[in-house]
Amino acid sequence: MHLNIAEEGRLKNYGATSVGYQNGGYSGTEYTTSEFTDQIPKPEHSVKDTFKYLDVYNVNYEVKEWVGPWWKGACFRKIRHKQVLNNVTLRLKSGEITAILGNSGSGKTSLLDVITCRSSGKVTGGVYYNGARCTRDVIQNHATYVMQADRLLPNLTVRETLRYTASLKLPGHTSNAVIDRKVAQVITEMGLKEVADSRVGGHIIRGISGGEQRRVTIAIQLLKDPDMIFLDEPTSGLDSYTARYLVSNLRDLARRGKIVLLTIHQPSSEIFTLLDNIGIMSRGEMVYCGAAENVVEYFTVLGYPCDKYTNPLDKYVDVASIDRRDKDSEESSVKRVDSLVRAYRNSRLHADTAAAITKYTQGRSATWKKEQKDPGPSYPRVFITILNRMYRNLFRDRKDYVARLLLLPLFFLFILIFLGRLKHNQKSIQDRVGLLYQSATVPPFMGIINSIPLFPCFRDLYFRESRDGLYGTATFLSAYSLHVLPFHAISSVIFSSMVYWVTGMHPGADHFGLYTLEIFLLHYWGEVTAVAMMGLFMNANLAQSVTALLQAAHVIIASGFLKNVKTLVKPFQWLSWALIHRYSAEIFVANEFKGLKFDCDTPTAPNVTTQCIESGDDYIDAYYPGSTEHIARNFGILVAYDIGTLIIAIMCFKIKGTKNLH
Repeated sequence: MHLNIAEEGRLKNYGATSVGYQNGGYSGTEYTTSEFTDQIPKPEHSVKDTFKYLDVYNVNYEVKEWVGPWWKGACFRKIRHKQVLNNVTLRLKSGEITAILGNSGSGKTSLLDVITCRSSGKVTGGVYYNGARCTRDVIQNHATYVMQADRLLPNLTVRETLRYTASLKLPGHTSNAVIDRKVAQVITEMGLKEVADSRVGGHIIRGISGGEQRRVTIAIQLLKDPDMIFLDEPTSGLDSYTARYLVSNLRDLARRGKIVLLTIHQPSSEIFTLLDNIGIMSRGEMVYCGAAENVVEYFTVLGYPCDKYTNPLDKYVDVASIDRRDKDSEESSVKRVDSLVRAYRNSRLHADTAAAITKYTQGRSATWKKEQKDPGPSYPRVFITILNRMYRNLFRDRKDYVARLLLLPLFFLFILIFLGRLKHNQKSIQDRVGLLYQSATVPPFMGIINSIPLFPCFRDLYFRESRDGLYGTATFLSAYSLHVLPFHAISSVIFSSMVYWVTGMHPGADHFGLYTLEIFLLHYWGEVTAVAMMGLFMNANLAQSVTALLQAAHVIIASGFLKNVKTLVKPFQWLSWALIHRYSAEIFVANEFKGLKFDCDTPTAPNVTTQCIESGDDYIDAYYPGSTEHIARNFGILVAYDIGTLIIAIMCFKIKGTKNLH
């Protein structure tokens, strides 16, 4: 491609040399720059000195990847170092809205992660806010990050969602009246007044629209009035009108003196007119970063004009993408992208941006000065807010709290159908053992079933709020554990009352009380174990399967109901001492069999002799010796096991870390 002197000058002004470029073969009527610039609103600022800047200078981001199938393990798989971002430089100014575009895998979300100090790999280069290096504390105090996924509780209204979050975000001395005013303000700013008292909704519960849920998520992040707003794919999954309305809201926020940066995948031409600046990325590198009004002329000079009725953003994202349909197309597109990257790096636009950042950061403090911030909410307020929110979300859905109360008691019907009323003959011994086996296995399994559909929405909300620094893992899981205790207590009492008295178990209120307490402890343990597994596995079905397998292993190895523990191989005998059902089985057997008398049946066939167990104490001495003396100890172990499992759950969440939920 040959350029005349005038074109060469324009090319240098936009920042590229003409060496090595070929026309992409696009023809037809072309847009002129003025046709776009007339539609793009210019930011208006009254005081130039009040500008705030976020500068990203020569940032590189490298992550480690395991190569090979997962079953080979860490010892046999190689580690590959992948360059996610390469020499990325850009400058963001308050009062302007900037969009980062690019195809999937171009590095848009990774760039946001680096800017907001959420990256997990090696980062070089610098991110600066007002000339000082940006740290996690700076981001937490001055910025907010709206992730791609909306994580909201489905049964709360929009107003309730914002009010609970405000109680977690705003300083501890903030009164309820101030919280209500702040919530009303962000509802108005994001255009949510008409749905303020409507349920958010979810996959099953019908609620507000997807676009309104996005605006609720953004409104949550505006409660602390941040200086910088970062958004990852805020228009994803929205129709064109809703997406344009959302970006219009974001532009209005920028005009109030905020820095707004969003990533976007397929913006419409209407959205293009709302943007002040555009960055186009490919394979972790910048292809263009500058004013939206100049993008068409910049690429036109490089030999990639935009047709009259083509969306410029679609056109230039496509130009900057790698075509992997076949080898020839891939090689050609790689060369094209490489040439575009070189053109931008050699451009005056890039050089001016780098020079402005260097000049601005020189002579300023290398680190941000520590500010005197208002103290956050007290721990009791945070804990009570999380607890109240969980209760309100649960009570709004009748089927959920009815299931929590009645799922375990309903299993009594199966026990009654197959077992009936217990007697005091030799055959009733096996019936009692079977009933105790069900008593040991059903409560924890029902705890698992209860948690699988209800816990994930709380977990995902925790991931978002924990990344925002609102509370930690121990606070969240402690509140959740306390929130489920009343339901476990009520359902355990109902289940025990029906099973114990209808089947005719050991008479006596004290025996019934011990039986009920053990049912409660096992029911609670099952749910906490499932919660721990959902800390390790994001897939709730996988967590359920693993928890059920652990529960079955506990019963088979340690209870003695299926096979006498003394007859197991030595390793399993040793292992049984570490499993909860060894101690729960001893309590069940001692509580049920102690003091019972059994009739000896007369053999019905000649020459048949059977061993007669005349009392429950004989059965205890034969199969669970010493269990009657260890009831108090075993209950202590069960309580310690429940608390220990909760601690393990906290450790599981800590080990896996806080998910990004992109």
